[in-house]
Order: sequence, then structure tokens, then C-alpha cells
Amino acid sequence: MARRRKRSKKWISWLILLVLLIAAIVVCVFVYNSYFTEEVRPEEPTPAPIVEPIAPAGEEIEVELPSSGTEKEKIVQYDGEDPNQAGELTGVVTYAGVAGDKLMIRINIDQYLASGSCELNLMRNGAVVYSASARIIDSATTATCEGFDIPVSGLGGNYQILINVAADGKTGVIKSEVNV
Repeated sequence: MARRRKRSKKWISWLILLVLLIAAIVVCVFVYNSYFTEEVRPEEPTPAPIVEPIAPAGEEIEVELPSSGTEKEKIVQYDGEDPNQAGELTGVVTYAGVAGDKLMIRINIDQYLASGSCELNLMRNGAVVYSASARIIDSATTATCEGFDIPVSGLGGNYQILINVAADGKTGVIKSEVNV
């Protein structure tokens, strides 16, 4: 009797497994790309560069800037009144204390002043114990007195600090206390 050759059907199962594996890889790639890529946003239009014409010497040219269509609301930067417009000078004693063998007094003036003077009166029980003068130094938006360094020898107890500030036709008094 002749034997019939049996055909193996294993190759069909391997082919199906290979097709399923390829399909799984394709699905994973699509899911990965859609999950980890950013959404494409429409580009915002960039403003055109502003080109200013060059005027011949001695002439002025008015340039009109393009508007974006919406006007921005004016923002008020600071609350309250402008201290530079006040009728009198104001300020504060920022430091009054003993450092080493000197009583140091530092003052900040609220207004911008380019020049002027500060007159210190150190008082005890209504009587002037020490008096000195210093010039005003301007800063970015305020001013300050040059500072006072008073020897502490002979001083002791609680003192009132009165600083008369004068500049640009305005005056003011800055008051504080110090314990030596």
C-alpha cells in the first residue's frame, strides 16, 4: 500500500500569527504617534517689522505706526498722589542706631530732589543736644540725606530726632526717636 503524504498545516498558523503581530505593531505606532505628538495650532501672524524712513538732515518725518485694531487700556502704575507734586517734603528715618562708637542716622526722602540740605536736631526734653547739617543726594526716584554719624561719647538715653529738609523752594520735617 502506498502511503499518502500528510501535509503539515503548521505554516498556516505561523502566517496568521505573523499577520496579527504586524497588525498589532501598526496599531501601536498609530496610538503612540497620536498620544505623544502635540496638536498642530494655527500659527499666529507675526507683526510686520516697522521700517522708519530716514529724513535728510534738518527735516523731521512723522511716522504712523500700524495699529493692531484693539487699543490697550492705559494702566495706572502707582496708587495715590505723586509725591513730587506735594507742597511739602516728606520722608522717613530708615536707620537710627548705634554702630561701634557712633550713632548712625539715615534718612530717605519721598520726593526726587537733585540738591538741598538736611538739618539734624537731636533733642532731649525739648532742648537741642546735637545739631548737624548734610546735603541731599539724588537717587533714581527719591532722594536721601548724606547721613549723620554722631559720636556716642556723652550721649545716653532716649532722644527725639528732628530733621528739617529744604530743597527746590519746599521744606519738610522728618521726626523719629532713638535710644542710645
